[in-house]
Amino acid sequence: MVTTQETLYSGDTVKLRCDISNYRDWTYRWLINKERRSSQTSKTTTISLSDQAGQYQCQGTRTRRPQNSYLSSSFHISVTALPETSLTVNPNPAYKGETVTLTCSVGSDSGWIYTWYKDNTKKVVTLSGRHTTTGATFTISRAAESDQGLYWCQGEIQSRSISSIISDPVTITVNDRPQAVLSVSPQWLNPGDSVTLSCGVKLTSTGWRFFWYQTVPHTAGLLSISGRSYSVEPLSDSGTSEDSYTLIPAGPSHTGGYVCRAGRGDPVYDTFYSEPQFFWSGVPQSSVSLKIRPNRTQHFTSKSLSLSCEEKRNSTGWRLKRYREKAVESECGSNWGSIAGSTCTIRSTRKKDSGVYWCESGSGEYSNAVNITVDCTSVAQHSLTFFTL
Repeated sequence: MVTTQETLYSGDTVKLRCDISNYRDWTYRWLINKERRSSQTSKTTTISLSDQAGQYQCQGTRTRRPQNSYLSSSFHISVTALPETSLTVNPNPAYKGETVTLTCSVGSDSGWIYTWYKDNTKKVVTLSGRHTTTGATFTISRAAESDQGLYWCQGEIQSRSISSIISDPVTITVNDRPQAVLSVSPQWLNPGDSVTLSCGVKLTSTGWRFFWYQTVPHTAGLLSISGRSYSVEPLSDSGTSEDSYTLIPAGPSHTGGYVCRAGRGDPVYDTFYSEPQFFWSGVPQSSVSLKIRPNRTQHFTSKSLSLSCEEKRNSTGWRLKRYREKAVESECGSNWGSIAGSTCTIRSTRKKDSGVYWCESGSGEYSNAVNITVDCTSVAQHSLTFFTL
């Protein structure tokens, strides 16, 4: 008879008992692979398993009347090597504030509990409000720079004092919260063209869903981005697993700025929003054109710049608008330039006046668009480039 568990590991102990009915005055001898084990005369024997796998038998001898029993049938004991331990980390690298999950695995056996170690000293990880363990998982909430380092894990069956082989170390890296990066292609659309928005995350990482927005003037009730002078409207109800989004503009209303962000995990961890990118989907009308004075697209700081919506037929209601790299479109006279009739004047240009300018009517008609650059350094020659659509 043997008392043991299903799987026996090197270092386990087992107890064997030899039963012979009817008589009590027996001494016992124990055999392994038919070779007698020395000094084993009791009814039970405890063995510590290392390389002691094999066929076990027992036999009794009466003490008052020497007589041997038959040998028992063989009982086979097999010994399994201590199991390997694997450690996985998701995600890695991680970002500040993100939730990181470490999972320790010791084969298919149950009953293991796990110990977690950090850094070269193999110091047991100290649990805190941000560190929790559940079964085979160790969770780091709101990851911080202090969580970086080498991690190990090991499984143990405490009732048997058996430990698995410690896992290979895994290095966890915690980076600053990333910013999404948006690109738009093409930037200048002809009627019927589609535009592709592509969103990426700085540094190599996986598992993101991507979210897409159009920038609009700051509006109560819409999502506003901290430190920005505009609100955003989502292009779709939910994110996409693809890092690109194709949009077929429905007329000039899509002209303007767009941003994206990415999120992953549960709870969802979001990147910073991208810088806005502009594309033009307006269909210019022949009835009006944008004229600039001086007549060039490259200008220099501290100079005067005039822009006029010049009409070829009797129409009213044209407004000069612009879009700058880091600000949503706005109208002349609202917070830049001074308006007099159909002419907008910027009396002293600055670098932040660089952007795309156009005329727009109240009914949604568009003029041509002009991409103006304002630099600090004068040059002897100026180039003239108009984007006329």
